[in-house]
Amino acid sequence: MIELTIVVGSWLVLQRQLAALSQGPAPVLAPKRPNAQLAQLASYADRLYTERKWLAAEKAYLNVLKLDHKNVTAYVHLGIIYSTQKNMPDAIECFTISARLRPSGSSFQNLALAFYDNRNYIKSIAAYEKAIMFEPHTQRYVGLGKAQLKLHNLAAAIEAFEHAAELDPSARTLQRLAEAYDEAGRKTDAETTYQHIHDLDSALQPAQKP
Repeated sequence: MIELTIVVGSWLVLQRQLAALSQGPAPVLAPKRPNAQLAQLASYADRLYTERKWLAAEKAYLNVLKLDHKNVTAYVHLGIIYSTQKNMPDAIECFTISARLRPSGSSFQNLALAFYDNRNYIKSIAAYEKAIMFEPHTQRYVGLGKAQLKLHNLAAAIEAFEHAAELDPSARTLQRLAEAYDEAGRKTDAETTYQHIHDLDSALQPAQKP
């Protein structure tokens, strides 16, 4: 992970944006500008983001938000940038706003990951459950299971890993399920799952020459 120091001025701009949204309808942040200017700023920010120039991309997206305080892409990419910098409070704020502006499985998954990295496992579980309501996905069930394990909710973790294995019966997913069975003392289920993993690995081995 690349660790970057957030510029204080940029951070304050973001805080003003977040505060404005949390207080209801946001005031006009700047005089109306031509759509072309906004598109140019957004394109420039996206290019910096693609090139992983995190600090420059952060400043560029903050400029985008001055013109369009409901730009979902800017909030999502800022959230990812702050996650990369391990600045989880601002990452959570950005992902929360993006999920509010455009609720989707992806937006709640981003929020769930940020809560998990911030060790707020209860909120991570709630966000993963919302993401799954939009669209069941292997990674979301795995994330949910991991968060449940952090709270020692073995039964709930196993249920999540079972759903993940149904969607993606790969060795990696089954390994998580087998380990959870083991931890819960369900030895027969664990052995059966480990055998399934062994069979998958054997099937993937190249045939030996005679």
